[in-house]
Amino acid sequence: MTVWVEGDAILIKYSVMYYGFLGTKRVPVENIKAITWNEPGVWIAGWLELSILGEKAPNPNASPNVQNQNRLKFGDADRDRFAALKDWIESKMVRPEAVAGSSVADEIEKLANLRDRGILSEAEFATQKARLLA
Repeated sequence: MTVWVEGDAILIKYSVMYYGFLGTKRVPVENIKAITWNEPGVWIAGWLELSILGEKAPNPNASPNVQNQNRLKFGDADRDRFAALKDWIESKMVRPEAVAGSSVADEIEKLANLRDRGILSEAEFATQKARLLA
């Protein structure tokens, strides 16, 4: 797997040997809703896992690599580069306090835009809309 930044997006190129024919995935930072970080150990790799808004879960019968395709693994030697990537992503992510200044109607309009672009499913849109209206 190869990872790089292009503008305000992360590109992930998957190895055919381990991930099959996933190809290259472009993830705009605005679509990352959470990050999970695990430090590398002596015998285990560290990882940076991205939760991506609107992404469907992989087939449960797929290989573990495909099921964990948003888990970017790294060794101790690459820890600082992945920590810098994590910091960059967090600096670009939409913060809840930024949302607080906008109206509920503005937020629903943004969610509708994400739904119309295919980033959110209809069910995800309905869930988020209900959360905003609650």
